[in-house]
Parts: sequence; structure tokens; C-alpha cells
Amino acid sequence: MVTIESIIIGIVFILIQLYALTIVERSPIREQKLLSLSGGVAIAYVFIYILPTLHKKQEEFGGSLALDTELYFLGLLGLLVYFSVYSFAQTKAASHLTELTVYMVQASFFMVYSFIISYVVFSTDVKRVESLFYGLAISLHFIGWSYHLGKKHHRLHKNRGRYMLAGATFLGSIMGVFGPSSGLLIESMIAFSSGAMLFNVISKELPFEKHAHLPTFLISSLVYAATMISLKAFFDW
Repeated sequence: MVTIESIIIGIVFILIQLYALTIVERSPIREQKLLSLSGGVAIAYVFIYILPTLHKKQEEFGGSLALDTELYFLGLLGLLVYFSVYSFAQTKAASHLTELTVYMVQASFFMVYSFIISYVVFSTDVKRVESLFYGLAISLHFIGWSYHLGKKHHRLHKNRGRYMLAGATFLGSIMGVFGPSSGLLIESMIAFSSGAMLFNVISKELPFEKHAHLPTFLISSLVYAATMISLKAFFDW
């Protein structure tokens, strides 16, 4: 179902994919703080919303053939795939390839990742405050990883990659609105994206990295988590 909230969130997602570099570079908040803010909110979102949702979906999956870990395995798979893509760009083999090839491997994964997350956000039955609150977390997350990808391959990202990512985000949003909102496919998407999101935040945003700001990371994570818990209790999300 198309709502005002979903239209706003969809537009914001696409604009972020197109202008993440500009948003970070021209933000009044320093790069370290903005990226740590996005990482803190994203990690809180994963632990307070995504993982409990994954646990609930795994329990609903049930059945005589269920092993109680299928969806968790898909989460692990998402983490491993993301790690493989990330590691590939650092290998000696990648250094012998063209920058375009290396970038396209990473961009292709992030297109799938953007599609999945957008589909999940728009296919779930969330409305009003809930959708805007979750949309904020994903928006900040998109800013973080899109900026990291674009910064390393600035020319390719600006001329080509950002439009590919925006297109995948748009397609995921549209299909999420009109596609199925439940079933094994959706549960698998949630599981896979949660694993990838975990690795992304942990590998890019933890405070020991030079582009991280410890107080901002901790405060944003705790405040977002506390606010989400309070809202879930108050609105019975």
C-alpha cells in the first residue's frame, strides 16, 4: 500500500544514493561524527529491530523440516558474502585488475543489497511514526556505506555507480510496495541483509577506525535503541 510516508522514504533513499558524497562533505557535522552517527544508529537498529524480527520469523518458519537455524544461516551467508566482496578489493589479485572491474564487483553487491533493504522496508506493514523511525535508520546507514564506496572510487561512483545504486533502490521500493509482504522470500531477505548490515557497521564504524568518533557512536546507538524500545512499548509495534 502506497502512503505519504512510503513516498517520502523512497525519495529520501534515492536522493541519498545519488548525493551521499555531497551530503557528508558539505554537512555542518564533521565527517567522523556523521559517519559514527550513521553507524551507531545502524547497529542499534540491527540489534533492537532486525535480530528480534529475524528470531520471530525463524519461530514462525517452524515445520517438521525446520532446524531452528535456517534464517540465521542466511544471516551468516550475508555477512560472509559482504566480507568476500570487501576483502576482494584489498587482495593482490584485485590490484592487477582495472579500477572499473573492482568497482563494479563492489557496486553490483551493493545494488543487490540496496534492492533487498528497500524491498524489506517497503513490503513490511509499518506506518506513520514507525515507518519514519525505521526509515531514518536505513537512511543514515545508506549514507555511511555509499559514502565509503564513493570516496574510494570517486569518478566512477559519480559518473556511473550512484545512478546504478539509485536505480536498484527505486526498483526495490516499487517491488516492495506491490510485491508479497510475507513468506520465505521476505524472511530470507531480512536474514541476508541483517548479516551484511552487521558486517558493514562493525567493519566500517567501530570506534578504533580513523573515521570514527567514539562519543558520537556510543550516544547515537544508545539513544536510538532507548527511543526505539520506548516507542515499541508505547505503540505496541
